[in-house]
Amino acid sequence: NTAKQKMEYKMLLACLLMSTTLIVGQNIYLDQALFKCPKYWVRHQESCYRFVTSPIKRREEARKICETYQSDLVSINTIEEHTYFLKELQWRDPQHRTWYTGGKLLGGYWSNEADGFSLSAVETAIFPEPNDGVVREFLAYSYSPGLQKWGLKKVTANEEHLYICEAHISNLANLIEDERDYTYGIEIENPLRIPRGPYFTTQPQSQVYDSAEQYKLINEVTLKCHAEGYPTPTYEWFRENYINGRAHAEVIDPLRDNRYTVTGGNLVIHKPVQIIDSGSYHCKASNKFGTIISETVKIEFSQILEFNLKRSEERGDQNWGKTVYCDPPVHYPDVNYYWARDYYPNFVEQDQRVFVSKDGALYFSALEPIDAGVYSCSVQSTASRTGRQGPFFPLRVDHQSSFQQIKFANNFPKTFPDTPVVGDSVTFECVAFGYPVPSYNWTRIGAPMPRGATFASSNRLLTINNIKIEDQGPYECRASNGRGDIVGRVELSLQAKPNFTIPLEDKHADKDQDLTWTCEAFGVPDVTYSWFKNGELLNIFDLPLEDRDRFTIYDNVLKIQRLDPERDPGMYQCSATNVLKTVYSSAQLRVLSMKPSFKKHPMEPEIYAAERGNVTIVCNPEAAPRPKFVWKKDGNIIGSGGKRTILENGNLIITRVSKDDEGFYVCVASNQYGTDESRGRLIVLRGPQFVEQLGPSILVSVMYNWTLRCRADIDPLLDIAYVWKHNGLEIREKDLMTNPRYQIYDGTFHLINITLSDAGEYECVLKSAVGTISSKSTMIVYGPPGPPGGVVVHIMKTSASLVWTNGAKNGRDIIMYSISARTSYGDWFTIADNVTAIEVDRYTGRQQAEIENVLIPFTTYEFRVKAANDLGYGPYSLPSPKYSTPSAKPQHAPKNVGGGGGKVGELTITWDPLPQAYHNGRNVYYKIFWRLKGKEYEFQSLLLENYGNIGSYVVSISPENYFLEYEVKVQVFNEVGEGPTSDIAVIYSAEDLPIIQPQGVAAFSYNSTSLNVTWQAIPAIRESLKGLLIGHRIKYWQANKTEDESSFLLSRGQRNWSLIVGLQADTEYNVKVMAYNSAGPGPASERYLQRTFRKAPQNPPTSVFPYEVNPSTIRVTWRFVQPDWGEEPLDGFKIRVWEVDQDMSTANDTIVTAGSKLEAYVRNLSPGKTYNLRILGFSKGGDGRMSSPPLTFQMGDPAQFRNSASGNSFDVSIGIIFLVVLRQLALI
Repeated sequence: NTAKQKMEYKMLLACLLMSTTLIVGQNIYLDQALFKCPKYWVRHQESCYRFVTSPIKRREEARKICETYQSDLVSINTIEEHTYFLKELQWRDPQHRTWYTGGKLLGGYWSNEADGFSLSAVETAIFPEPNDGVVREFLAYSYSPGLQKWGLKKVTANEEHLYICEAHISNLANLIEDERDYTYGIEIENPLRIPRGPYFTTQPQSQVYDSAEQYKLINEVTLKCHAEGYPTPTYEWFRENYINGRAHAEVIDPLRDNRYTVTGGNLVIHKPVQIIDSGSYHCKASNKFGTIISETVKIEFSQILEFNLKRSEERGDQNWGKTVYCDPPVHYPDVNYYWARDYYPNFVEQDQRVFVSKDGALYFSALEPIDAGVYSCSVQSTASRTGRQGPFFPLRVDHQSSFQQIKFANNFPKTFPDTPVVGDSVTFECVAFGYPVPSYNWTRIGAPMPRGATFASSNRLLTINNIKIEDQGPYECRASNGRGDIVGRVELSLQAKPNFTIPLEDKHADKDQDLTWTCEAFGVPDVTYSWFKNGELLNIFDLPLEDRDRFTIYDNVLKIQRLDPERDPGMYQCSATNVLKTVYSSAQLRVLSMKPSFKKHPMEPEIYAAERGNVTIVCNPEAAPRPKFVWKKDGNIIGSGGKRTILENGNLIITRVSKDDEGFYVCVASNQYGTDESRGRLIVLRGPQFVEQLGPSILVSVMYNWTLRCRADIDPLLDIAYVWKHNGLEIREKDLMTNPRYQIYDGTFHLINITLSDAGEYECVLKSAVGTISSKSTMIVYGPPGPPGGVVVHIMKTSASLVWTNGAKNGRDIIMYSISARTSYGDWFTIADNVTAIEVDRYTGRQQAEIENVLIPFTTYEFRVKAANDLGYGPYSLPSPKYSTPSAKPQHAPKNVGGGGGKVGELTITWDPLPQAYHNGRNVYYKIFWRLKGKEYEFQSLLLENYGNIGSYVVSISPENYFLEYEVKVQVFNEVGEGPTSDIAVIYSAEDLPIIQPQGVAAFSYNSTSLNVTWQAIPAIRESLKGLLIGHRIKYWQANKTEDESSFLLSRGQRNWSLIVGLQADTEYNVKVMAYNSAGPGPASERYLQRTFRKAPQNPPTSVFPYEVNPSTIRVTWRFVQPDWGEEPLDGFKIRVWEVDQDMSTANDTIVTAGSKLEAYVRNLSPGKTYNLRILGFSKGGDGRMSSPPLTFQMGDPAQFRNSASGNSFDVSIGIIFLVVLRQLALI
């Protein structure tokens, strides 16, 4: 009886607690050694629990399966045990399924069916049952979405649920198996040749064959299958068919069909044919130990047919949404969609208004005239590069004065794929029609967004990669456009391919032993199980008669009684199947019988123990079946009792070790096949003892430093190692490298600039060969408060009341708070600082604060709170749910009112559209006012109610009122009422074309490529200019051409001259001038004829030589340039000198007029500097070509010049000429 065992165990613990501290410690040590839960069971106090996640069962079936595990449905005896289950289910079951317990209604009271104990202690945790007349007599753990918590739910026995099994820890000892592997009982010489059955390392994968591949040189499809094992496995491939409605596997024989090749486990199909090769396949891997089968895969053939090339036009209304469907051809598998405009591949550019969905359609949230054009949809297979291009068709946009109210398009929001599978990437799409163009926001209902969720396409897309089962649930898309907002919800429901949570494990069992084999898989929908032996389905009725009573199959449990080494060894597989897939877990069964042997695991020759400590002497022979053990000390047989305990696995435990325990120990192991023994010597040393321990508790503030110390004394023969732990986790070397605030030197631990994360339990562990001791201390860190939680807000127009629960105080009282907010169109900002809160619930500690006249009407807010104490502010709370303020009249007037321009008879008024944050309500629009400045006293006005949140409007006025000052203002409205009016701004009405003709136009030759055009200044008279003079438009053309071949030059500004450049030399040009304003040019002047000068000198000066006169002056000589007949007469020469590290634009010119001597002195140069020099001729035609390349020279040192001046000036001149020549030859 489980409850009785629980009570006996508690009484035993009570007796132990009455003993000395040393005795208690030793019994805990023994308890841990004697009792533990089997694999996949969890321990809590003296019970082991198994959370069975598959398959779901009715209650009686669940109870029978628990009995096969020597357990029963869980009994809930205390509040503490109930709390343990709530915590376990919180993390174990994100799907919030239902779990059977042992609770049952007996005689009108709830009690545990297994032990009859009353459940009165947890009756308050039972959820109310629905009033539907159904009698529910059993209890199961379940999650209440309404209450947002786990609890107990009343259920019937016929419902299929998961379940929890429980057994006392002492009842499951026989389920704990020895740790054996493939080497157990085998002499291994080569570790690469360990005998074992086959196991898959590469499972085959389904293939989609592109039909276009048949025209390629290499035309084949390959299925890969690989297994390890020794001897090396051999392979067979099978094609699965259905004959008379039953599955049949047909072996593929490459000798019968040369299109097939099987090599190294791979199946290669040459020249695949769809009607023959399309289908399901699997492989088998075999060696002498057995056979296993692989997962079933498919070969499928992709195809994309042709588009229908006839498609009619599409039409839509301006400012209304539009869906353009792709109408793709028949295809397999899925395709990607692409839309092109006007020509291929000019793909449609997507933005907040235009979107290509994974459903293939092209969506326009609001059509605009620029959308008119021709469009084409193209598709490309997801399995290959094959694609098809659809026909181009026109999209026409019709003018429409109205606009569409916001609404979701075509069942949006929705997910892709439609039925996602765990591990997929899932995309949520949200598309809405309406004007103005909507914006989007995604939220998850009742939970935070999954980690790694990303947003794209103006927040229209939400993508979750590698989706998990806990990510399913409702998601919500909010679309808003200033005129309204709508909310759409989509429920994410996931499927999951089977995945083994408890795979089969190889068994190396004893002859005549009973074997219970369990596998467990998770899948959605739930899985069903089958068992295979050596690749063949295990069916009780197909077994030989002598085996039927030994084999029991119950879903995922296989039980074999009295293992037979001749009949039972082999390869076993458990398969888990749902609608998505079938997966296999494979394992080998070895049935062993052998005499005990210590050859692989002899006893340690020397075992060290610490005085007053505990020691375990391991006795671990190989034997099948498990042997019986006899221990001897110094030749005398010893047994369990006192401070010695012999465990079932042969180990000897000695507690309260003393010097008397030293000696030679022998472990003798024997079974029906023989006996073996091993011996070792126990040496007792003085163990480690603390000299300096950690204090029980430490109080420290953030940003301070602290040092922890511990020291121990130990036997000189032993080494000691220090290990430091924080909250149970060892602080490793790499932790010290990544956290320079931690510095550890053996028993000294320095913490620098302490943070709140450093709080917790610290443990100094001293390890030696004979024992381990530890000392613990709790560090309490004072710091800024932790983040508040549970922020709830009550909105009142522009004010709000916030309620929250304080976070951790971190050692100091909270003195104030700061509240920040975020709207849907902005970042976080502080909305109230230095806030004082009042406590509104002394039981829960809920705090309340008011913020007044700080909120904007018609705005969605999130709020968060942070608390402060005398050490500063702590982190913010999580954001509150979103709240919207009610609508109100606009409070902000339009800004930047202005305007002007346009056509004659128009008054253009502009302003900045009101930002969304200032709308204060739906349907923002404007009223405009205008009047002629100084001549009209009353404003004319126009209400723009149907135009929305625009930023400009054009008013019609009299054409005679061109270029006159108008006073304008703009008032804002929304659905609640009128808002403020802007300040008056002065603008000009549209200008008219000038009617004045420029006078006194003349043109003068400037050089060979330019004319200087002049005219009389035009008076600023409204009636003639009819606007503001922007500049002058100059029209010019060659005299030998027509005026239609004219070129134009726009000269901006008020000046009455301009240069025309880029002309041809020695050519006559006609010139006209026009006044120009924003409306355009006025009438042209009379034309003026003028010729450009002939060309500038085309030949450069030659024989250029510089001579140094003194440290700052050179003399330059050159040869004369003779102008040709097409050039203007020479006016002179320019000697151009500049420093070598400067641009030539910085050069200084020395002018030498024509007729002068062909030499020049260049003065004011800097001694020691290096210069470039070029010479050019100039005339009325402009500057001629320069000497080339530039001459480079360096001015001499003044001291050297003085020395040479006495009679060596010739040498100096020769030197500078020599320097120039060398530079020209690129020798220096």
